[in-house]
Amino acid sequence: MVDELRRQNITLPVIILSAKRTVDDRVKGFQLGSDDYLTKPFAFSELLARTQDFIRRANNITEASYITVHDLSIDLLSRKVTRGITRIDLQSREFGLLKYLMRHAGHVLSKTMLIENVWDYNFDPYTNVVEARICRLREKIDKGFDTAFLHTVRGVGYVLKVGD
Repeated sequence: MVDELRRQNITLPVIILSAKRTVDDRVKGFQLGSDDYLTKPFAFSELLARTQDFIRRANNITEASYITVHDLSIDLLSRKVTRGITRIDLQSREFGLLKYLMRHAGHVLSKTMLIENVWDYNFDPYTNVVEARICRLREKIDKGFDTAFLHTVRGVGYVLKVGD
């Protein structure tokens, strides 16, 4: 079917979702003309990210290299984080967590969403890795400042926003 689309010069991006996992199966999918190949089971967030990447490339949209929420800024290229004039040093996972929170500022993000998008593996309901990293991140970006950005929404998740 993909090869038929390509023979008709239809350049619509194609992602194959398959239970077939061998290298030969994936290679065959690409040889037929698919743009991506995702094996089951997969995280829906990964499929969404890959789809958004196709849309971004189709529209020739480049990702901004800076994200700013009030006086909190993150430089994605140099991996530099500042709050006002204060430089904040983050570990790699903390940086990824802050980047995801800032990209979704104002939106409540569940523990599952954070696990799938920052840690890139399926959710383990018994782990406290999110809570531990949120606590450490909160210490670094909020402690000593007048306004807290990182808030817990009880029973739902976390949100990065200015004020309560």
